[in-house]
Amino acid sequence: MKFSIFNLNPMGNGQGPQQFSNAGFTFLEAVVAILVLTLGIVAVLQVFPLALNIEKLSQMETQGTLLCQEKMEEITSRVYQDVAVGIETEDPLSSPFEKFSREAKISYVNSNLATTTSDLGLKKIEVTVWWKSPLKIGEKNVKIINLITKK
Repeated sequence: MKFSIFNLNPMGNGQGPQQFSNAGFTFLEAVVAILVLTLGIVAVLQVFPLALNIEKLSQMETQGTLLCQEKMEEITSRVYQDVAVGIETEDPLSSPFEKFSREAKISYVNSNLATTTSDLGLKKIEVTVWWKSPLKIGEKNVKIINLITKK
């Protein structure tokens, strides 16, 4: 059963009441559609800053790993006797890496990798790089451990 609305407008064609079609939107439907569309757009737009921060975190992790590897390569390129036991801290690093800090810890170890005070021909190198997370979730770090021996 179809309901219709009759127009009693005297401007009609003079042949009686005109039928209006039920097709189309009411004002309320249009407002609801615009509201739903607006909420969807706002939700999508809020994802972009989070995605940018995640991308920045990924970039900083890559830089931290490369800085860690750089220090490890610098240390392992030396002769065994020139690698001094101790801790070397760079806090912060020089520009353009001032958001990063780096620590190299070198210690004597035995064949079971337990720390010793005497040189048994094996040194453990631990290089750690840390930085503040762009996601405001605290400090992030990366660590590389390597062993060097007398030749």
